[in-house]
Amino acid sequence: MIRGVAIAKTPAAVLAVPTLGDVLRLFGGRAFLNIELKVAGLGREILTLLREHPPQKEYVVSSFKPEVLTAIHGLDPVIPLGFVCERRDELNRWQELPVAWVIPQYELADQTLIGQVHASGKKVMVWTVNREDRMRRFAELGVDAVISDQTEVAAQVLAGD
Repeated sequence: MIRGVAIAKTPAAVLAVPTLGDVLRLFGGRAFLNIELKVAGLGREILTLLREHPPQKEYVVSSFKPEVLTAIHGLDPVIPLGFVCERRDELNRWQELPVAWVIPQYELADQTLIGQVHASGKKVMVWTVNREDRMRRFAELGVDAVISDQTEVAAQVLAGD
């Protein structure tokens, strides 16, 4: 089981970190979920949890690691996958991967990339966009989603877009 523990300021207070199963149960019916995998080898466990608690809203299983995405695709080609990218020299790899989402760091995303991704039938999600002017710019460029640490600001700025 994917599980962790967080320790509060006082040593006696130990809080359980929610598992993916907990997140799927609590939020799978009301939120878009980006399930990012940072290590290989979790594909079967992720698929089991997604089958036990199928999200009712849109979701994506994403990774910086192409081998993680191809392994999951090999286990279940229906799972929506996303390629997370932070370097320009890796950016074009999305074209060879079985992904539904291209998730570049915001500085890599421009009108050309967004147009190419959309023309191929895929979606674009940019990260991490914390400034209002950038949020508006990406909304105008037609991205499908924005990852932000400023969720209240993003919700307010993007509510009309």
